[in-house]
Amino acid sequence: MSELALIIFSICIQAAVGIIVFVCLAKYLDKDGVFKTAVVVAAGLAVIGLLASLLHLGQPLRAVNSLAHFSTSWLSREIWFTGAFTGVTVIAVILVLFKPIAKNAIQALVTLAAIIGLGDIYVMTAVYTSSSVPAWHSGGLFVEFYAATLTMGAVLFLALGGAEGLKAHRPAVLTVGVAVALQVVFMIGYYIQLGASTSQAAGQSLSLMSSMSGVMMIKWLSILLGTGLLFFPVQKRSLNLGVSGEAAAEIAATGTVSASIYFAALLLITGQIIGRYLFYAIVVLSRVGLS
Repeated sequence: MSELALIIFSICIQAAVGIIVFVCLAKYLDKDGVFKTAVVVAAGLAVIGLLASLLHLGQPLRAVNSLAHFSTSWLSREIWFTGAFTGVTVIAVILVLFKPIAKNAIQALVTLAAIIGLGDIYVMTAVYTSSSVPAWHSGGLFVEFYAATLTMGAVLFLALGGAEGLKAHRPAVLTVGVAVALQVVFMIGYYIQLGASTSQAAGQSLSLMSSMSGVMMIKWLSILLGTGLLFFPVQKRSLNLGVSGEAAAEIAATGTVSASIYFAALLLITGQIIGRYLFYAIVVLSRVGLS
């Protein structure tokens, strides 16, 4: 698929940003936490995403030329933000691996990376909403991309954080629930908007989407089932054992529930990847080029 590099780029960067956001949250909840595995994986994903974006350009040196147009080009801003996020995250990893006692510096870097990363998601989305593809001209796309960022980041953090991430378990699960609910609501609105559009290109995109309804169903089933798996074990065990908030979270992060978290992560990430495939598969241009 010609857009494979873009799928890898967007999914990897969004997952990396999401992980860093939850590492940042967890560090404020537990100042002694290191979260080495989560930070290393986030940095690795960011590097892979950045390399994939360069491969998509065909001629990576074009990225250098694009850097000079920050004030006028969303694509230029995306390169700057992605590079900055990756750079700060890699520096944080170096400190985590070789100077873990520098906790204040690590926390500052992780916080900075989270802020830059969330800005990068906005810029990444704006590249598409300002493009020549009518099917992408929707504010719901911001919800879609931020929801993907937070859901993938949350489940990966839960899977990688282990016992160290217990204090962030409940906020992470609740974030997934809210993000998926908003994603469903806004995407329903997006489908309605696409159907009501008078643009011929938008109509063709809708036809393409309708022809892939089976793939669309797999996307939403994966996302919803993955979300349900995060909530069900917590509720079931807290009700059966009569434990409260943090204790339920601790139980949910250990034993058999850990397997549920890994499976939930697999389902949620699979659903978001399928959604990203559909995002590029319905492309019908009204004119050539991205803004």
